[in-house]
Amino acid sequence: MDSNLDPWGSSQVKDYKKMREEFGIEPFDFNLSGNKMAIRNLIVGQRDFWRIKKAMDRKDKFAAMTGLMPSGEMHLGSKAIIEQMIYFQQKGAEAHIAVADLESYATRNIPLEKARAIAIENFLLNYIALGLKKCNFYFQSTSSRIQKFAFVLSKEVTFSEMKAIYGFDDSKRMLEINSPLIQASDILSPQIYGEAMPTIVPIGADQDPHLRVTRDISGRMNIIKTRKNEDGLTFSIGGSGDPEPFFQIIKKATAGLNIRIKKINTKYRTIEVEKYGEDLYDLETAISRMERGLNPNNTLAPSSLIMRLETGIRGGKMSKSVPDSTISLNEDPGEAEKKIRKALTGGRENVEEQKKLGGNPYICPVFELYLYHLSSEESDLKRVEDECKSGARLCGACKMEASDLMKALLVGLKEKRESSRHMVKEFLENE
Repeated sequence: MDSNLDPWGSSQVKDYKKMREEFGIEPFDFNLSGNKMAIRNLIVGQRDFWRIKKAMDRKDKFAAMTGLMPSGEMHLGSKAIIEQMIYFQQKGAEAHIAVADLESYATRNIPLEKARAIAIENFLLNYIALGLKKCNFYFQSTSSRIQKFAFVLSKEVTFSEMKAIYGFDDSKRMLEINSPLIQASDILSPQIYGEAMPTIVPIGADQDPHLRVTRDISGRMNIIKTRKNEDGLTFSIGGSGDPEPFFQIIKKATAGLNIRIKKINTKYRTIEVEKYGEDLYDLETAISRMERGLNPNNTLAPSSLIMRLETGIRGGKMSKSVPDSTISLNEDPGEAEKKIRKALTGGRENVEEQKKLGGNPYICPVFELYLYHLSSEESDLKRVEDECKSGARLCGACKMEASDLMKALLVGLKEKRESSRHMVKEFLENE
């Protein structure tokens, strides 16, 4: 696969296993009760999700963060992300949503006022209709603290790194180069303007570069670094200032967890502790919160859930830049039906072969509509899958059923949008 994932393009990821290996993404093997994406194996990777699971199990404070690009209609591929936000909000997360209007201006040339209207009419109303409760919903362009912190973060990243991660060349405008730093500021803001806490960012696989940049920056901004080794843990103190106040933080944090210090090296600014068999949740959280008294830019590295990208109905990644292959949540039901009728399928060349050999639902964009959106029950999804594979389900009939279900979904969302319109002001009260 390409060595660069493109957050702004329309290409699909072909091999998720290879993607994980290439970019150091961990497989997802957690049990998330009631999470449709997890149950249906649509979460293809994660970064430090163990920290979020621990916070959820212990009912500790944690945040969920996402952003929206106000450059067009909200499509079905974006629906999965906000459903994850709703899931974590229901599990107790403090929800934060950034309207990336500066990014849409930089990469799509969308005027800020137009972006604001798009964000409200095409996204926020659908979020509320889908079940999102009041949260920290803000616009990049009107948040001076997000912009100021992005400026601070720019000190931690070189142009060479941006080129390596995003594939930028020398022709890129500074607006586009600066855009990922604004996003990093968004992702870290729940902690910077709150307290150090686990933060989950649900993303499509193509958005992983933003998480890599942000996690790298987070680590560089922290003065106390923690590293596991064969004999235990080693803490190192960054910078050139007096290390003693940070040694005291480590001593206090380890004492509270009954971890024995083996060696303090003031010359090399390190502390070594005995072998520690537990995960680092309590230790890192304690150190991070204490370090904030001396370093206001300290954060825990944000975690991520990486979702499989939904296939467009004509193939490729479902993207607003390919409207014929995309169904938006504001789509006219009749237009959605026409698109589904023209969709690619995993069927055979003719009816006889289909009945004899069965279809292949695993390469079928129409089956993905059931997988992501149209089958609320696992038993119903299994029915569609089995009927396809056995040859009992023909593509024409399947498309008709999918069209009817999609029309019902879109009509229901429209009704909920209109009945929820009065709630918009609650989300915008701080704007």
